[in-house]
Amino acid sequence: MRSIHAAAVLATCGLAASAVAYVEFVHTNGVPYSGWTGYVSAQDMGTNTGGTAVGTINPPIAAKDSFFTDGTYFYRVTSNGTGDAGQYNNLIVRDQSLAELDAGTGGEVFPMNGYGMYYDDEIFADNVSGRFFRTTRYFPDGSVTVGMYAYNSFAELVNNQAFYASGFSNGPCEFDCQFWAWDGKFYRTNVSGATGSTTVTGINVYNSSEDLYNGVVAQTVPVTAGYAGSTRFFAIDSSLLPAPSCQGDLDGDGFVTGADLGLLLANWGACPQ
Repeated sequence: MRSIHAAAVLATCGLAASAVAYVEFVHTNGVPYSGWTGYVSAQDMGTNTGGTAVGTINPPIAAKDSFFTDGTYFYRVTSNGTGDAGQYNNLIVRDQSLAELDAGTGGEVFPMNGYGMYYDDEIFADNVSGRFFRTTRYFPDGSVTVGMYAYNSFAELVNNQAFYASGFSNGPCEFDCQFWAWDGKFYRTNVSGATGSTTVTGINVYNSSEDLYNGVVAQTVPVTAGYAGSTRFFAIDSSLLPAPSCQGDLDGDGFVTGADLGLLLANWGACPQ
């Protein structure tokens, strides 16, 4: 659990960032997406325990878009007018930081050469192997995600030069299941409910991309927080997330109020070593 020095927060409106980086689990807020909340574990994210605002998306981004990171850059999968007209995303915007992605300015734009992606399909990256993965439904009206393409580099992803493509050996999943990877682990949300309006019920953890393809689940983390299936998730080293502009503003709303005190008390305890 994160620990917070009360005196520093109350006296200086500040919470010094930890010198020890850790894995932060992050999800979007709202539809359209208006910001991010981070947690120190997948379990905390599943129960919405001790979450901290780690960025505000301004202007908010439409739910048809998706996001991912490779540990160096932050990416947004989106579309221009051509893509919108065809009901698919056909551009990838690459930003130097999460703050740049949130502001929507200055990113490099890469057209998906010769292909597009249906809304709710997504891309994710493995920072260990440097590989990129793209999920697919095959058809725009498909209600399930049937499998993934794998790419050895971002350039191969942009040019759709997959070195491997396969369906999931244990069968498809709902099209709004979300995928991400970090430090060699792969993650997929489980959802329930009507297609297109599902709720996240759990997070499957896989020890490799091969296990993800083959449905070999190492662990399932329960999710009780009521996240919509359209919520976007990723994991990242905490050092790559921006610090709050006012460090006593723990919930990121621009003010230091009783809500911030509640987060302070919820995270009270010994500092991690």
